[in-house]
This record gives sequence, structure tokens and C-alpha cells, in this order.
Amino acid sequence: MRVAVLCQLLLLAYHQTTTLVDLYPFNGVRNSSPRERFIEAGINALLMCLAPIGFIFGIRSLMLYGVVYYFLLVLFELIIWWIPFFTRPKGRWHAPYNLALALATTAFAQKDALADWSARHMRVHKGTLTPLRPGKGPILPNLEHIILHFWTAITALVTPEGYRALATR
Repeated sequence: MRVAVLCQLLLLAYHQTTTLVDLYPFNGVRNSSPRERFIEAGINALLMCLAPIGFIFGIRSLMLYGVVYYFLLVLFELIIWWIPFFTRPKGRWHAPYNLALALATTAFAQKDALADWSARHMRVHKGTLTPLRPGKGPILPNLEHIILHFWTAITALVTPEGYRALATR
């Protein structure tokens, strides 16, 4: 249980720091507006603090929320960052991918969520550090997000085990 809470809190702290603090060229905070930063930080702080609250205070519904939430977060990170790094969905895949991307980025008002996300990505993350060469798609994950996604995956894996450990008590 302690490992799960530690991972959850470290993920929350890392996300909030890299969303709010200008660490260029590690992140692209300087290229986003204060409004964009505070909306992202606020929404994610709320979503990310529920699971550790559940684990710390023994609230099973919030612990179960965490078990599901971190896996959904990994899925959204794959949709937002890794699919458009490895490929540019075209043809019959473009519409379903665009819908998934709109859901993951809340870009429902955009006719083409991938074009919108690509433009935002270029504006905010251009010039940040990345160990990767450009892929076949329009998105190039930077080091900040590679670390975030790795830590999210670790958190997604340890959270169910933390829940099982508490459920057997």
C-alpha cells in the first residue's frame, strides 16, 4: 500500500511541477498561457489526488477509482502522445482516432482533434528536450512526458496491488 501511495503522490507532484514551473528546455511551460497551465494543473490535481486520499484514509471507492483511473490515464497518454508519434491515423482509422483523441484532450469543439493537438503541441513543446528522433506522425514526445508516462505506467501497475493488500486486511 505504501508503494502505491508513494507512486501516486510522486506522480501528482511531478505533474504539477512540470505543468506550473518553467523548466525550459525540459518543459514548454513558457509557451503556454497562465490560463492553460492553471486549468491543466487544477483538473489533474483533482483527478490525481482522489486515489491517494482513498488509500491514506481507507476509502474503498476512491481506492477503486485509482485502480481504474491510472490505467485510463495510461490509455489517454498512448492516444495523445504515442499513437501520433508512431503514425498519423488516416483513412477509416482517422475518424475513430479523432474521436478518441477529442475525448482524451477534451477538444470536442474541434473538427479535427489531431490537427488541433498537433498545432498545440508545436506551440507549447517545440524546442524542448527529447531523446527521440521524429516518428511517422506529427507528435514528438519530449523527455518531460516520457518520464511522466513511464511513472504513470508504474503507478498503474502498483495501485491494484496496493488495493489488494488493503482488501485482504
